[in-house]
Amino acid sequence: MTRLASLLGLCVFLLAGCRAAPDAPPGVVPLSARFDSLAQPYAFALPVLDPVEGVDGVRAEDCGRCHQTHYAEWRGSTHASALHDLQFQAEISKPDAPKWLCLNCHIPVGNQRDSLVTGLAGGDVLRPVARPNPAFDARMQAEGVTCAACHVRPDPATGRSVIVGAFETDRAPHPVRVDPAALRDVCRRCHDPQGEPLTRNLVCWFETYRELDEGRAALPPPLRSADCGTCHMPATRRRLAVGFDDLPLRTSHRHWWTGGGVPKTFGAYDSLLARGFTPALDVAWAGLDGVHGGDSLRLTLHLTNRNAGHHLPTADPERFLLALVSLHDAGGDTLATARLRIGQTWAWNPARKLADNRLRQGETRAWTATLPRPPGLLRGRLDVTVLHVRLTTPNARHMMAGAPAVDEALLPGGRRLVAELPAHYPFATYVYAASLDLATGARRVATPEELIARSKAEQRRPLPERVY
Repeated sequence: MTRLASLLGLCVFLLAGCRAAPDAPPGVVPLSARFDSLAQPYAFALPVLDPVEGVDGVRAEDCGRCHQTHYAEWRGSTHASALHDLQFQAEISKPDAPKWLCLNCHIPVGNQRDSLVTGLAGGDVLRPVARPNPAFDARMQAEGVTCAACHVRPDPATGRSVIVGAFETDRAPHPVRVDPAALRDVCRRCHDPQGEPLTRNLVCWFETYRELDEGRAALPPPLRSADCGTCHMPATRRRLAVGFDDLPLRTSHRHWWTGGGVPKTFGAYDSLLARGFTPALDVAWAGLDGVHGGDSLRLTLHLTNRNAGHHLPTADPERFLLALVSLHDAGGDTLATARLRIGQTWAWNPARKLADNRLRQGETRAWTATLPRPPGLLRGRLDVTVLHVRLTTPNARHMMAGAPAVDEALLPGGRRLVAELPAHYPFATYVYAASLDLATGARRVATPEELIARSKAEQRRPLPERVY
């Protein structure tokens, strides 16, 4: 299938079942007139879905009765937490947030919405006009990015809900429409939206697909034809449904989506490694200059985007990598610290990008950290750490101050949870840590399990003591 044909098929797939909106009241601009449904599908909720024949529902829990392994993977994923993400809830509670638009990605199926936006008063994205949704399903709403967001669509010919799958089968108890190309590209709807700035501070226009396409030449040959699923949904051999031992083993994709490795809850760290998380960053360094003389210590780090097919980090413009080199005396007291921030830099009101020093595919950044060396210091420790930071302490304080505006119809108890954000929501994950003994030259690199333990321990660290 050509790329053009694939994209056209994706557009039909995403918008299947959408019907023309009735004539809008005076002064109300229909969504179809304000947004290009092919280029900007994120502006439209996915259609309300009828139960799938043979399944009797379109909730994830309905799918999980047979697809138990897939369901268990999904439940541990960030997709399942998309609505209950505390940072997201804080963001959509701001007065300048087009909440209805944000929900199109975090609860995308029509059944998940208590009302459906049909137009905008005066064309203003902050003045949505909606109608009640009699098909609203509160239990399905809580599922966030649920199975149906990718795998259920109305059949173009009959309007009946069908499962969109990757394989031909005559064993499924439900209708299946085979369309692997559409499934491969469905990530675009929310993870690569295109469009003009809609408000002063909405910057969800990620460019991950462009980064991937422009950087393919830098990838190892086996990955030059990769798509999102190649890395984020690794393939395995298994039966597609549990309890049907006569089904053939097939290539199936994991439904974990660990991404950058900063989960939505501290408890999710417990399964992060089992869910396949591996940092995309490779850190290397050789000797240390200045140990035996001089007034400074110098250490050169080589930071490489080894495993990501896109920029590192990608998407959310406020994510960044924070590299720290710190010097400690024999008693453990910190004497000096050097910092390197790798990411985008933005100014706000209105949002505008000021700088971008992210790592491209395969790129290595050499950074020399220079620390003052106290006279006579021969014993002590040098620490090297790198964190993937999702949320800084100043931004967290701002969100916590806005907790009274959180919509508890979407997140029961959300105001208290956001007010207590540091106790419930991981801000960053340690992706590398090592120590060098100045006296012996011995180096120790933290294991993945130790990095997880350090990341979880941040839950108990007071905000003023956090390095980000």
